[in-house]
Amino acid sequence: MIEANRGKLIELEALRGVAAVIVMLHHFLVVVAPRLHGRNFPDDPIALVRTPLFALVNGTAAVSIFFVLSGFVLTMRAMQRHDWRQLVAGAARRWPRLVPLVVTTNILSAAFVLLGLYQDRTWFGTGVFDSDRSVVGSALIDGLFTTFFHGSARFNTVLWTMHYELFGSLAAYATALILIFQRSFALAMLTGTIVLVLFALFAGDGGVYYAMMVSGVLIARIYIERERVAGALAFMQPWCTPIVLVTAALAIMLCGYEGYSRPTGFYAFMAPYASPEIEPVLHGIAAVAIVALSLFCEPLRRPLARPAAALLGRLSFPLYLVHLPILLALVTPVHSRLDASLGAIVAAPLAFLLFAALTLAAAYPLARFDEWWVGKLHEMTSRVVTRVRTA
Repeated sequence: MIEANRGKLIELEALRGVAAVIVMLHHFLVVVAPRLHGRNFPDDPIALVRTPLFALVNGTAAVSIFFVLSGFVLTMRAMQRHDWRQLVAGAARRWPRLVPLVVTTNILSAAFVLLGLYQDRTWFGTGVFDSDRSVVGSALIDGLFTTFFHGSARFNTVLWTMHYELFGSLAAYATALILIFQRSFALAMLTGTIVLVLFALFAGDGGVYYAMMVSGVLIARIYIERERVAGALAFMQPWCTPIVLVTAALAIMLCGYEGYSRPTGFYAFMAPYASPEIEPVLHGIAAVAIVALSLFCEPLRRPLARPAAALLGRLSFPLYLVHLPILLALVTPVHSRLDASLGAIVAAPLAFLLFAALTLAAAYPLARFDEWWVGKLHEMTSRVVTRVRTA
């Protein structure tokens, strides 16, 4: 099923990169080809939202993968080493780790506002375009505090996830801190499941997103004890392939569900149950299945573990943060001109190539800076952890 004692889980980094690309495709189609996307045109015959193929461009489902991955990656090594200090250190550096890139992309968006590059203002929050306010100052305050502690995403819509990323990470660390002292695998899974359900039911509107983070912790515990789990489930080996295929099909179907438009086509059967509230639940289930398949299904894991996919994973966080300002400020005006002169069939692919090139060009230096900053944070917290151990 999986190789034992591997180092960095490149396949999960790659999966994060794939999720970032899906979010990019989602926003590109909403802006440039809304009828093909289908959120606001579910009855259009070409609308992807009518079919499971929508999973390939469903940004909200991809975000759920981010959350589950974060819960896994942030806690797995500490639980494997039974090192509660590492969990505490990780929780302490979580906010400082996220802030620099969020601030940078917020200020970039503020610069686009000042240059008058945004044509469609419906993507932005209250006060962004008020001439009597300091645009850069507002973007800085949002990036430092408001985005994380109040969920503000006035300058960059994708930043709505940062509030849940921060507090969901803390929920994951707290859950891992509980599970790290549970020697019994069964008791650990039961405890973690109870915590997951409590967050989903009682943590407010974002409870499902916190629960996704906790589910990542549970997957991490399964991964740590994978040999024991594999031995206990050995009787299922003859049915391994059908189980994988059914799980993958279910994950694709759930990722293709869109809760903000009326279910039609393949998803017409969901009409009696359709609501924005059920969407993150279904996407969370799909994300858990996708992360588990990426870890435990060798035919899927192998291509994700290749160097090119790993590079995409390194770029995933800056790609996610910077793509929407670039799309709205730089690509949309060019697309409008291309559409007027060349027609939609030619304009859309050319606009996408420009979008991909500009986003990658912006993401690479941001990724290098992010790696440097994460390294510095780890150095500082490692010194503190070392002092605590030797005290």
